[in-house]
Amino acid sequence: MTTTADAAAGKAPASPVRRLWAPAAASAVVLSATLYTGLGDPYSEGHFPGCMWLALSGFWCPGCGGLRATHELVHGDVAAALALNPVVVLVILPLGVVALALWWRSAWTGRPFPRIPMWLAIGLPLGLAVFWVARNIPVLEPLLAP
Repeated sequence: MTTTADAAAGKAPASPVRRLWAPAAASAVVLSATLYTGLGDPYSEGHFPGCMWLALSGFWCPGCGGLRATHELVHGDVAAALALNPVVVLVILPLGVVALALWWRSAWTGRPFPRIPMWLAIGLPLGLAVFWVARNIPVLEPLLAP
């Protein structure tokens, strides 16, 4: 499919193979990282890097526990994953999968990637900021800390 910009520039449309290499490479990296996280032990020191924010400030960041949550998901323990970081399990990972699927669809059909809705572009960082603060409130730590 030739886009308007390609037609105006006199370019031939990219071949499907050329369009698909980037999402294929990204999928391979994500799959490899997921397998590495599933095979490794994030509970032992030295296997994975620690959280720099936690080390510098002593406060949990929105991603703290996300690596261990991914490890637990790979092993099928959804309850443990949710206990470690519910935002990573319920928001970040599903959004990542949807974005990767949309990228594949866009590359396959030759259509542009769908626009990110403004409510999502504003709401996601705002929600992460609220979670960041909430998980460091002492009363909520038993519920939200990894």
